[in-house]
Amino acid sequence: MPLLVLSSKDNQSEEVYQIDKDVVGVGRLPSNDIVLLESSVSRNHFVIKKETDGYYISDNGSSNGTLVNEKKVSGKRRLENRDSIKAGSVVLTYKDDELLAAQESLLSGPGGRETSVSALNRVYLNSIFAVAREGIYTHDQKQFYNHTIKLICNALKADYGAILVIDEATGELSTGAESSVRDPGTTSISSAVLNRAVKNRAGILVKNAGMDYRFTGDRTIQNMGITSALCAPAWEKDHTYGAVYVDRKTGNQQFTEENLNFITIIANLLALTMAHEKLVQAIADERNLTDQIKRFVPIEAVAGYLDMIQNNPSSLWNVQEVARSTILFGDIVGFTSLTEKNRPAEIARKLRLFFEKATDIVLTNGGSVNKFLGDGLMAVFGTPVSHDDDPDRAISSAVSLVRWVKDNRDGINIALRIGIDTGPVLGIMVGSSHRLEYTVIGDCVNVASRLQAIAEVNHIAISRETNSFIKKPVDTKLIGEIMVKGKANPVTVYQVSC
Repeated sequence: MPLLVLSSKDNQSEEVYQIDKDVVGVGRLPSNDIVLLESSVSRNHFVIKKETDGYYISDNGSSNGTLVNEKKVSGKRRLENRDSIKAGSVVLTYKDDELLAAQESLLSGPGGRETSVSALNRVYLNSIFAVAREGIYTHDQKQFYNHTIKLICNALKADYGAILVIDEATGELSTGAESSVRDPGTTSISSAVLNRAVKNRAGILVKNAGMDYRFTGDRTIQNMGITSALCAPAWEKDHTYGAVYVDRKTGNQQFTEENLNFITIIANLLALTMAHEKLVQAIADERNLTDQIKRFVPIEAVAGYLDMIQNNPSSLWNVQEVARSTILFGDIVGFTSLTEKNRPAEIARKLRLFFEKATDIVLTNGGSVNKFLGDGLMAVFGTPVSHDDDPDRAISSAVSLVRWVKDNRDGINIALRIGIDTGPVLGIMVGSSHRLEYTVIGDCVNVASRLQAIAEVNHIAISRETNSFIKKPVDTKLIGEIMVKGKANPVTVYQVSC
């Protein structure tokens, strides 16, 4: 891709900006794609646009105008390789796809023979290929960073190098990996060079740190005796992931523009690797959330919850008032005795079979498994997904579960008690974005639990409220009014035939 190169006034350093969009705005305001922090540059100075036959520059109503090769631009002008662009007192050089051309000519010279090109020598190209290959296949990000920075330092003969990674939560830069020939405890990075590169998204070449007016006050450069430095931001599209930094001390030769080209390519490859890693993690997180949500809500509610988590996560914690919900409690009879007569492995097998079957039945009927209770479970019909016939769905689930237990087709050999009640509840999500659980609160939750406790073995006890909402034909028998714990008045109880 084309580049804009900004050389310092003393020609001791350079900053390289990539033209990676079809329209690139240049000016003093932070809203520009390339920001030039000079008072002589207008807020929105000029624009570079990609057209079918190349890139064109046009002035954007600047105070001092835009000059190309010392001629003022009026209308638009096609840019050629090595054109000089002047905006106020700032002079930039336009370079047209030199890196790409250098790579292609190195790979295949005249007649298909490999040739030598000064811009990218064999050491550089081998290093680039190594980083690209490992970036695709790596499973250990830390090891990848360590290997990459060593390759960079060896290729550039740098005294010190580091890969910096931006923390997504804090926005702070931290060291992902480093390589140094200095004594332990003496490694330090020039924050002025690093911050300028990351902020402007521009590669920086410091040829002679002692003469570079931008960094004369940098204590790290002075204290460490740094004579030359390179820094290239690792960014892709509109996201900055970190940076690559290297430097040399007194006695070593200065870095060159070729070195900056090399480190810029490596930084771009790192950005792609980091973006891929972020995407993989996002997919894993979404799959994890999806799996969690599927545990307790019907399949038709999963998409809605995922959308809520991604677009309006705060609404997850809102309390939901539900006018009518049907609650089901199921419990294995005599579980304590069961544990005494069976080995732990057999107990685990029975519980797993029971919970898997119960969950499958409840979800099939449009309900949600709210929680597992050691040797029982609580299911909810009517929230977070409601249906006109939620009481029927709860009873159908209970009947199916009791019949499965009675048939003993899987050799489970257990018995159940089930209680069901219907009434208003409050629905609320508890937990965190990494571990979610939906639960309901209400009087009918307590009543359903009490009905389960008084139900006969392999029978279903339901309340009068639940019985009154039944739409489908089902055999029920009035048991009578029964006092249950926590209720001042007796509860009218019915028994469902299985």
